[in-house]
Amino acid sequence: MTRHLTAAVLTALAAALVCSLAALAAQASEINELKRFTSPGEYRAEVARMIVTDQEYLRRLESQNHPVATVTVTAYNAEAAQTDSDPDVAASMRRVRPGTIAVSRDLFDKGWVFGRKVRIEGLGIFEINDLMAARHDKAVDIFLGTPQQAYAFGKRRARAALLSI
Repeated sequence: MTRHLTAAVLTALAAALVCSLAALAAQASEINELKRFTSPGEYRAEVARMIVTDQEYLRRLESQNHPVATVTVTAYNAEAAQTDSDPDVAASMRRVRPGTIAVSRDLFDKGWVFGRKVRIEGLGIFEINDLMAARHDKAVDIFLGTPQQAYAFGKRRARAALLSI
């Protein structure tokens, strides 16, 4: 009886192995088929077609009546010389941190308020967490950790869009 049971188990295992090998062969065939039709150049071209550039994305947002503005972009860090008496706390009463920005008061008055997200062309998506001094107009200040990083960032002009996320 044990021999029959062992033979039955071996037969079942052999059948399972054959099925697994057939499935692997089918997958290998599909992979080879895909490789044949997609050279590295074709793959890169397809990926490039799928990527939405910042400029294109901002144009789409603008056409959908999202607030888009050309702004002066600078950087700051948590130093008393660049902020008020408590440099680690933003105007939103939250701690300053990477990934957040301060906006000029004219933008703030147009709905660019704390907690909203902003996409800045070529730089990414940031959260509004702070306000700039009243002397600034159409400006965004990105929080960076050190004075060296802020200085290296410099000053630039870019388009920025207020997102609805």
